[in-house]
Amino acid sequence: MADIVTIARFTEPLEADMARLRLQSAGIDAFLSGENAGIMEPGLGPLQLQVSAEDAEDARAILADPGLKPDDALEENSATEL
Repeated sequence: MADIVTIARFTEPLEADMARLRLQSAGIDAFLSGENAGIMEPGLGPLQLQVSAEDAEDARAILADPGLKPDDALEENSATEL
């Protein structure tokens, strides 16, 4: 079994879920430790975003990348239409 590491902690469930979904869309298996406890008792503790140790570096890089801003995407689309 692969080692699991925590790569981020979140106090906001929506923020945690968005980060998990971002990793999953990149093909990285990720899960939130403490997710059920947070539903049962809000404010119980931070949610921990966890991935396998072999995916940790890529996962951190993905979360650190802010991605395109909406204006950047518009400029990119305009350039390809020419």
